[in-house]
Amino acid sequence: MNDNIKQVLTRYDQLAALILEQKVDEFADKMGQKPPDEDDVTYEQYLQHVAMEETEAQSREMEKEPSDLLGGMSMNDYFKTLTFDELTEILMFCAMELDRGVPDSVINALAGTDDQEKVREYAATMIGNAAWVDEELKDENVLFEMEFQKLRACFKVLIAAGDGSLVKAVIDRFMSYPRTTEFVADSIAEYVEAFPEESVPYITAKIEENKEAGLEGPCEDLLIMITNIGKKEKSDDIYSVLRQAFRYMTNKIYAVICLADYGDEKAVPMLKTYINRHQKTISRDLFYEMMSAIQNLGGDIADISDPFGDFQKKMNKK
Repeated sequence: MNDNIKQVLTRYDQLAALILEQKVDEFADKMGQKPPDEDDVTYEQYLQHVAMEETEAQSREMEKEPSDLLGGMSMNDYFKTLTFDELTEILMFCAMELDRGVPDSVINALAGTDDQEKVREYAATMIGNAAWVDEELKDENVLFEMEFQKLRACFKVLIAAGDGSLVKAVIDRFMSYPRTTEFVADSIAEYVEAFPEESVPYITAKIEENKEAGLEGPCEDLLIMITNIGKKEKSDDIYSVLRQAFRYMTNKIYAVICLADYGDEKAVPMLKTYINRHQKTISRDLFYEMMSAIQNLGGDIADISDPFGDFQKKMNKK
């Protein structure tokens, strides 16, 4: 990779960082305009999201601008002229060296190559060979999260190419560990959730396969992924998975959170029945989570007996 390309990418990254900093400052000033019924944290997250969106929009505009270092071509046009090997080298450089990640121009150039099988094989090799936990790192001086950025970059290429053929391989690798980091789960979720036709049946099968073992570890993350998919387009099949998870999960709080997040009021009678049947054994944390879920789903909690006698008091203090 020549120095001109490195200079262009480094400058792009620096400018994008400055834009983001300006946007964050700009939207921070708007905290005083928060609607009176809006939670501070929720509103701040909303403003940060808008700041990120505007930064990404301006970053994409930069990629359209001609650069003397690229022979007068824009990043969008220049990267399309490179070979597959040159593009993968740039992809890895961006993943490891740029704070803002891989520019869309690099992602789209790889996703648009004529030999899609070559792209798929490259990504599959990365999925198989990359370290998915700290213990698998070959270089102890490398931060795990930084190394995994290489795989995250591959996921972005696959998403841009509309290629969900590696969803099963990704889920299988993820499921092969008793537990991975939240960063890994979030990274693969972006890819898994982008292809519901491939992922929903496979996640459903994995939940069924592991239900007797309590659906711990990676199954908890899979449940969150299928919930996020279902929020965009509800289905009886996804609701059935969530209901089954609630029945079998060792840590039912995950299932309760997902049921509330999914937003199907059919869950209310099931949750209320569980509370009433387990008055003597339900934990305080699970009880509070279930009561909150019932309320968020539009259910009435007036007919539920509170075994701890303080739920309403706690809610009134908020």
